[in-house]
Amino acid sequence: MKAIVTLFFTILFTALTLAQSSGLQFLEVGPTAAELSISEAAVATPNGSASMYVNPALLVMQDRPSLSIGYTGWIADTDNLFGGINLKKGNRAVAFSFYTSGISGFEQRNNPGDSNGEFSIQYVSISGAYAREFKFFSAGIAAHYLNEEVYPFRANGYAVNLGLATTLLDEKIRIGTSLINLGEMEKLDLVATELPSSFNFGLAVDILEFVHGKSPDLPILTTLMADFVQPLESLSTDDQDFTPTDTYFNLGISLLISEVVEIRAGYKTQDNVRPTSFGLGFITDKVRFNYALIPFNTGFRTVHSIGLQYQL
Repeated sequence: MKAIVTLFFTILFTALTLAQSSGLQFLEVGPTAAELSISEAAVATPNGSASMYVNPALLVMQDRPSLSIGYTGWIADTDNLFGGINLKKGNRAVAFSFYTSGISGFEQRNNPGDSNGEFSIQYVSISGAYAREFKFFSAGIAAHYLNEEVYPFRANGYAVNLGLATTLLDEKIRIGTSLINLGEMEKLDLVATELPSSFNFGLAVDILEFVHGKSPDLPILTTLMADFVQPLESLSTDDQDFTPTDTYFNLGISLLISEVVEIRAGYKTQDNVRPTSFGLGFITDKVRFNYALIPFNTGFRTVHSIGLQYQL
């Protein structure tokens, strides 16, 4: 009976909370509001330690070392927490982070009647990354220790992210590519959870800086971001159960006003659950505050996310 209850909540959590087809999908959800506000179009957009989850090569492309934290109230009362530090020095960067996703308050019963107590479903990633800048490009690698816990079962695993990035035209064009979530998990009871691995290619372009004649101190810089995402296809042991997955694009736009206020929006193709996102940022010399809003079309609710990045 206990196994049946656990299996039920595992399926419920995966279907409702992550709204995707395989497990550990929190790895595909942007860890901070900065990524979420542009629908995770971040393969060529540096964002401190959070970049290790989409393209670790970007860690060395940030101007200064930084400390980042983020909280997202995901659907089905799931809490996503992120914290990380990016220690950039010269042409090298070392970063460390944790990223958790979980939901609690499930009651466990062996028989009808009073419960035996409450349990939670929890996913954890503890990560480290290294990036280095070369003459014409930067390269990075990130390693993640992964743990999933669905009472009474636990499983550990690992994932590796690899990335490359470069800039053109005095950094007005940024290009990135990455392979993410390459690894495996132990069996959770009977079956091992699949990792959402993918190949990604991204482009970010500063297309226009507008300065009004009457307000020269309020320039507006427009940046477009576009990521191509190819989920990696999986084969079963008998090669008969071949299930290809569709490619899709993450698209984003940013309006940076006087380098102080940033308005963002994003769009995901092939996603009818959360196709759009919106965000707002405030920037000072030391602190960057980001907020993201993600409406869900399935009627669950609207997701809110906040994040802070402190420049060391």
